[in-house]
Amino acid sequence: MASAVTGFRATPSPWSLLAAPALVLALALPRPAQALDVDLGQNVDFSTWTLLGAARTYTTPALAYPGGPVVGIAHELVLTDAVSDSVGAGFAPDTLRINFNQDFSFRFQAFLYGSDIRGDGMSFVLTTQTTPALGGGGSDLGYGGSGMPGYAFAIDTFNFPGQPESPSLQILRDGSATPVAYTETGLGDDIRNLQSWSVEVRYTASGNNDETGLLEASIFRPDLGSFSVRSAADWSGVGSAETDPDTGDYLGRRVLYGFTASNGLASDGHLVTSLAPVPEPSTYAMLLAGLALMVSLVGRRSVSRRAM
Repeated sequence: MASAVTGFRATPSPWSLLAAPALVLALALPRPAQALDVDLGQNVDFSTWTLLGAARTYTTPALAYPGGPVVGIAHELVLTDAVSDSVGAGFAPDTLRINFNQDFSFRFQAFLYGSDIRGDGMSFVLTTQTTPALGGGGSDLGYGGSGMPGYAFAIDTFNFPGQPESPSLQILRDGSATPVAYTETGLGDDIRNLQSWSVEVRYTASGNNDETGLLEASIFRPDLGSFSVRSAADWSGVGSAETDPDTGDYLGRRVLYGFTASNGLASDGHLVTSLAPVPEPSTYAMLLAGLALMVSLVGRRSVSRRAM
């Protein structure tokens, strides 16, 4: 009988080896001042998130390079493996109250990888629905058909005739996989390999105090450059507004955020990573002890199975 392990795995994944330099570079870049700036590339423990479908999490030491020093702890949210007919999602354990009359941004590091047919894609979701949902597979990207009100940014890596040429960046709305805006990148299979994309989703308020603004999402890699998509966004009436009980002033709306991804006939993997600093020596000793215990348990199971 297979057993599920949700803690550490014994060997660093290739993503933790390659994510560390990219994450360090991204963390060093200056950021503009904003009312809300959420960096999911730092200190996010995905094991606390709500996982749906094929999604799972790992925690591994992050190495500066293969065989090099440990520069942190890599938390990995695997939405789909590089297999066909897979759909998964992961959502934060708590909602955020977002004031849509102020600017905000979310940032994260994403891998898209595979060696067969490219597709189908992944999305970053902002929804006023407090209970996460999983949409359909294939071209739905795990988002289409979910019914989640709000907006999503999608990296779509497969297209049928009449659809935006893939890979494309898309803005989606209200649980529909039909884009309200898109950009065709022309990247082809360069969209996926063993390097991470730095992704930023930004909202710029209109300044009219009407919960409208501009939603823009960008992906960046040093070797390939930057690509972006933007759309007008109207959050008025999406979910319930919260107000100050004393003054009646508008405070914002509760928003759940997370990721979805899927494959149909295609077979790409979709992964989000977050890097935590190297822990104190005593904590790291506990981590290594946990890794040793996992290796021991796996070895014992293998021996007992061969003995049967």
